[in-house]
Amino acid sequence: MKILHAVLSEGFYGSERYCVELASAQARAGHQVEVLIEDPGSDCARMFRDETAAASTAIAAQRGAGRLGLTIMPAWLPAWLHRPFARRALGRFRPDIVHSHLNPAGRRVGGVAQKLGIPHVATLHIDYEPREHAGCDGLIAVASWQRGRIGSEFRGDAAVIWNWLPAAMQAALARTTSAERAELRETWGVDHATMVIGSIGRLMPVKGMDLLVRAFRLAFPHGDEPVALVILGDGPQRGELVRYAAGDDRIMLLRPQSEIAALYRAFDVFVSAARFEPFGLAILEAMAAGLPLVLTRTDGPREFVTDERVSWVEPDDEAGLAGALQAALERGGQKIPYDLGRFAPQRALMEIEAFYRQVLSRRARVNG
Repeated sequence: MKILHAVLSEGFYGSERYCVELASAQARAGHQVEVLIEDPGSDCARMFRDETAAASTAIAAQRGAGRLGLTIMPAWLPAWLHRPFARRALGRFRPDIVHSHLNPAGRRVGGVAQKLGIPHVATLHIDYEPREHAGCDGLIAVASWQRGRIGSEFRGDAAVIWNWLPAAMQAALARTTSAERAELRETWGVDHATMVIGSIGRLMPVKGMDLLVRAFRLAFPHGDEPVALVILGDGPQRGELVRYAAGDDRIMLLRPQSEIAALYRAFDVFVSAARFEPFGLAILEAMAAGLPLVLTRTDGPREFVTDERVSWVEPDDEAGLAGALQAALERGGQKIPYDLGRFAPQRALMEIEAFYRQVLSRRARVNG
């Protein structure tokens, strides 16, 4: 099958990682895959180039594997010219199906594909929007709550296909040594007796990092408690978080980085203080690292996180989150062996391929 993925983002976060990992897995499974992105100087393009190069090396050494290519729109190209660029890219590659990720790619690439008669599938990384998604041939919801929000105006196929735990992350977690963990914690100025509370995500209000910083300072006001807070991410809320953390050197705001497995190993507890979370890939990765979890009760996590040892807090409950952090310190951050069998990459790959074939079959019946 010839598959074109499209994601038009500057940053590289969960949705973009989903796209490149899926494209790589599909190429390894024997498909001809192309990924269309924009701006060669962006963080997204840098990560896609690295991931594509690594995957292509593995694919070349594998019998029966397919191909993984990368097409990048120039940075100087204005948004209104993205559609003509996409039309030319689709004409060259001639895919059987186009899979878009996030609304800009859905509008500017998926919309062009539909006009050319090429089936268009979109993943609902956030939520269903009639204006953006009603015309798609297929929609992949990453959680059941999204499937329930799809309106009656949508006439295509829809399926719930959960995210997966990336094989690369599993391997990286397994490779991380205790010495690397200790070295990383040393750079943070914490010793083995200090509990490190960690969180990873975009620095924007929906992710609740502001709530986490305030709750941390409320929970541990004296400054002498054996605890630290490490947040990895970037976004429009960075300046606000710096102000919230001012004067407390126990709180560290780290910039995004490509290798994050060691961070999970260096954490003692993982927190998601999100006000809204469609799924929560970082939560799944923290589970793979065996970290105790403190989570706000948002739609995605409450569907797939079923372990009774997880601490739940209502969104925007600063006092409740502070209490959960205090309780985590008292428990000591002992590792938890989660059952992650439901999140195998091969399961998701097979379900998505089957969904593509369902969409193609339906299109063939309609056109026939």
